Amino acid sequence: MLDLTDATVAYVDALVGLFLVFGVAIILYSLDDVFVDAVYWLMRISGRIRAERSDLSEQMLLERPQRLLAVMVPAWREEAVIYEMLKTNSVHSRTTIFFVGAYPNDAATQQEVLRAAAERPENVRLVVGPHDGPTTKADCLNAIIATIGEYEKAANITFEGYVLHDSEDVIHPLEFPLFSALVSEFDFIQIPVYSFTRSLLQMTAGTYMDEFAEFHNKDLYVRQRLTGVVPCAGVAACFSRRAIESLKIWRQGEVFDPVALTEDYDVAFAMKNLGLTSAFILNNAPYTLDIPRGTNELQRIATPLAIATRENFPSEYQAAYRQRARWLLGIGFQGASKLGWGDTLAERIFFLRDRKGILSGIIAVIAYFLAFNAIGILILGAFSEEWRIAGYAMLDPILRLVFFINIVLLINRLVQRTIFTTSIYGLGQGLVAAPRVVFSNFVNFSAALRALYIFIWRHKVRKESLGWDKTSHTIPAQNIEASELK
Repeated sequence: MLDLTDATVAYVDALVGLFLVFGVAIILYSLDDVFVDAVYWLMRISGRIRAERSDLSEQMLLERPQRLLAVMVPAWREEAVIYEMLKTNSVHSRTTIFFVGAYPNDAATQQEVLRAAAERPENVRLVVGPHDGPTTKADCLNAIIATIGEYEKAANITFEGYVLHDSEDVIHPLEFPLFSALVSEFDFIQIPVYSFTRSLLQMTAGTYMDEFAEFHNKDLYVRQRLTGVVPCAGVAACFSRRAIESLKIWRQGEVFDPVALTEDYDVAFAMKNLGLTSAFILNNAPYTLDIPRGTNELQRIATPLAIATRENFPSEYQAAYRQRARWLLGIGFQGASKLGWGDTLAERIFFLRDRKGILSGIIAVIAYFLAFNAIGILILGAFSEEWRIAGYAMLDPILRLVFFINIVLLINRLVQRTIFTTSIYGLGQGLVAAPRVVFSNFVNFSAALRALYIFIWRHKVRKESLGWDKTSHTIPAQNIEASELK
């Protein structure tokens, strides 16, 4: 019969084996993070980051002739936010028209778009697609683009840029002038997307603040420099007319792949294959838009920051992991089958970086469980001879080395996240970014489980199609027009 000491030793030995397996896995999964960090800071020290920034002043942007821009907004059951979005953003430019794509079976959204169009008839158009919803954003966008072409013929005009936005976006007043200034130079332009400042207690929403601050101020620079690909964020993005026409010819009439769940990600690689030029642009403005603490009102904040779109990302845990599951399905599963693994080492590194999210959240949460066990063993060892003897197995030199490397990698990850969150939201939010990394891994864990369930069981086994898994959206409650912002 196995005595207590033998059982304890066997348990700890098994735990040590798992520690080694998952510790090494985390090291391997972190190599791309270290690589991106190193390249970025080398670029920053050498001055390459400054060289790649746009430096057009507010006066320069407003004094330039404004080109005709079409804003494409796919919408499915967005009646709660679409009117406020259009009311707030359509005032920014007289040469910009919003084309909102709704579905025949979504009368509530149609009604809200028509309400905005009645108030701003020169800036808002409703597009009712041919299919009942939901299909995919890509399918909805293709219907919008077809209607834009019809509108151009009827009005005898030509749009020079096609801007992509969502129903919950708050657009910076200088975004359209910036796109107007650069669309003749680049075929695709992506500017940053930031979350509105959220309460320190809103952990789910806070993870979006941290992740977008880091990704849109570091990762995109490195990816652009090494691969020439700028992933489209799905919002705050502008396509030149040449890009739209080239994509339409390449896809034989459709700009976006109608079955793609992440049409924005997919189209970036199509543009590179077509030889189109892309750019990620950080262009500072003398102010930003945000919701100050203690208020629900959107305000103009006199803080120099990059021209960027702001959003209220999900604050509910379930909404967040459902949204991220859709990203994993589109980027991880669909992307791997459609795009392959690239031709260069840099492309393979970034494809791996994009797709590792399928397992990284799961690995991280298992690692947390193992760490919790290790702490428990240390505590039990102070009271029990059996646990103290068994705990000696954790002094294995290889395990200690793996543990040390993991600690160094974790510290680097937390420092990087703190730096970039602080750069957008201030030191208070930056200090909270570290514990939010742990919380984010639990969100990603839930997202990975959902993505695996949908792809393997529902899609592969039950042969269900992958559709638009809608995220519920909100927009600042007391939104006001840009001309009235203080």
